[in-house]
Amino acid sequence: EAINKAKEILNHKEPNKTERTQLNQTREQFLGNMHQYFKNAISNSKPAQEYLQSRSLDHKKIEVGYNTGQFHHGARKEETLINQCLEYGLLIDKDILGRTGEKAYSVFGKWSICFALKNKENKVVSLYFRSILNDKESKHFYLKNRQGLHPYYPKPTTKHLILTESIIDTASLLQIKPIAENYSLLACYGTNGLTEEHIKSIKEWSEVAPSPLGYRVPTSINEYICKKNDYGQFI
Repeated sequence: EAINKAKEILNHKEPNKTERTQLNQTREQFLGNMHQYFKNAISNSKPAQEYLQSRSLDHKKIEVGYNTGQFHHGARKEETLINQCLEYGLLIDKDILGRTGEKAYSVFGKWSICFALKNKENKVVSLYFRSILNDKESKHFYLKNRQGLHPYYPKPTTKHLILTESIIDTASLLQIKPIAENYSLLACYGTNGLTEEHIKSIKEWSEVAPSPLGYRVPTSINEYICKKNDYGQFI
């Protein structure tokens, strides 16, 4: 069962006799498969479902997963899984041995709901985790070498783009049909979480879909912080 779990994560195909090499995936392939694995785990996790309900989020309407921290248990023979989890930050080597005498690992983002960050090609390139253990002091986790945007890069056909403060805010708005059908959304990563990648994506979008209000799109984070509209409001 444990080996089957590892194979599921790795999107495993049984190699023939001349192909007994380890399956080594790109960052996009591996994290895409991991995100799908976490998404599948939602349906079997009552705590995760209860947390989402407390935030008025429906896992059937949004792309969200749950990390139980069990994805690597019993899969020690699947060295590719372990190595890639270490490489991309899903596992942390504690440099100690467990009770079984095997290496012990710390799971990144354990007991957290999970959202994907995607690149311009709409491939998963990073993951965001939010702990469900204590909402008042809820911890946020991004994989190391964070990259990508949520839920995706603005589409060229987008006429109206809404920037939100957080990924949770975006998930909430995506459940509202009139908004999801008529607007594109882009999540910032907190109050100071407008990154250069955000700005570049917005600028590229604005060049093919100019703002109906005629605003020039700022070209730096400082401009976003300081720019005001004609009414003296920061925008």
